[in-house]
Amino acid sequence: MKRMLRVLAVLGTVLLASGCALKAPNYVPSIDNVGLIKGGGASMAVGSFTVQAGVAPAISLRSNPMSSPVGADYAAYLAEAIRQELGLAGKLDPASKIEISGVVTKNDIAAGGISTNSGEIEARIVVRNGGAVRFDKLKRADMSWESSFVGAIAIPKAQQNYPLIVQRLLGAIWSDPDFQKALQ
Repeated sequence: MKRMLRVLAVLGTVLLASGCALKAPNYVPSIDNVGLIKGGGASMAVGSFTVQAGVAPAISLRSNPMSSPVGADYAAYLAEAIRQELGLAGKLDPASKIEISGVVTKNDIAAGGISTNSGEIEARIVVRNGGAVRFDKLKRADMSWESSFVGAIAIPKAQQNYPLIVQRLLGAIWSDPDFQKALQ
């Protein structure tokens, strides 16, 4: 028990000493998502991704801002996640007339719970084929996980779960029948 308390104290000190500046983990593609894309339609280009006005560029984890490790905001994170999964599926083609773009409309993690925490991401996803809109939907993903009231445990767990929330969002996009039709 004493050892556990020492580890928690060290983790807390490290967080405080780092100025509480956190980065989200780099995105790790989902094998399930890549499989969904491989079975889908044509290759596509990744267009512009932005953040809706009013959506913070960083996620607050108990007053500790967690920023994207890619670009200036989480729109760049989402775009990079899409590029990675399309690339692994062999469906990324910057010259394609089919283009996916989007606007992040919600992006938050609630890391203040006593025993559980949660997060959500929502984005308006648009697919254009030759400039014509073929798909335009608001897609959302959320997730909750066991956590702790202790910040030295809750904050790293929230960080670790962010890419998993993004994986869920991409899975919801790739598996949408209307999205799949837009690629035909």
